[in-house]
Amino acid sequence: MVEKRSTKVWLFVLAVAITAFYLFPLVLMALNSLKTTGQFTMNPFSLPTRLVVENYPQAFTQMHFLSSLKNTFILTVSICALVAVFGSMAAYVVSRVKSKFVSFFYYFMIASMCAPFQAFMIPLVKLYSARLGFSNSLIPIIYIGTGLNMAFAMFLVRGFLNTIPMEIDQAAMIDGCGSVRLFFHIILPMLTPIMVTLLVFVAMGIWNDYLLSSLFLQTQDKRTLPMMIRVFCAQYSNDYSPMMAGLVMSIAPMLIFYLICQKQILAGVVQGSVKG
Repeated sequence: MVEKRSTKVWLFVLAVAITAFYLFPLVLMALNSLKTTGQFTMNPFSLPTRLVVENYPQAFTQMHFLSSLKNTFILTVSICALVAVFGSMAAYVVSRVKSKFVSFFYYFMIASMCAPFQAFMIPLVKLYSARLGFSNSLIPIIYIGTGLNMAFAMFLVRGFLNTIPMEIDQAAMIDGCGSVRLFFHIILPMLTPIMVTLLVFVAMGIWNDYLLSSLFLQTQDKRTLPMMIRVFCAQYSNDYSPMMAGLVMSIAPMLIFYLICQKQILAGVVQGSVKG
């Protein structure tokens, strides 16, 4: 008993240390966003002597926060919705249909995840921007972002679908339920934990994406939050505290979303890993 308690104590201490290690940069950024730039320059690790909340309105204005937040929100919601619908449908077909063609298609999609985006980003820009005229538009980003996340969605949802007995499908079809109704009214509600997990991963990737957006968006009214942070850092490189305030405002929505959905995320990961 003593050894078990000692092990639990050491594991708890280790967990606290790891948590503190990961949270330290976030806490340091939040504290420095409430200092003056002079205080930040003198000692970035000290506590603020007074709370300088004026950094947030300054960053809000200089970053054009509302327009960049709107563009980021449109991209994130659109891509997440498309990936959730089409990715889950494709994963259902791969999980339920046993054929060589479907298996080849699935493993071909999984293999595509190994190719880095940098390898084919220039052809994509030339095709959609130069040939098709989608320059400075959110449409090609939504289209490409959906395609880039489809393989991951299929991989994640398929593992969860394999834990759902096929007898449920057979019973529903015996009762006269069609394929479309079966998926949207019976299977899809059962996928809630893994869908939340999928949406969090996809949303975090799109929300923080800089490279794909920078390839297509040029004007200020089309820029996303990561792009505006880059512009803000370049134009106001000496205003460290407002820069920190801008970073806090940029990551706050996704952090809140993650904290709200953390139970569903853990449930989806655990249940989806039972069968591959």
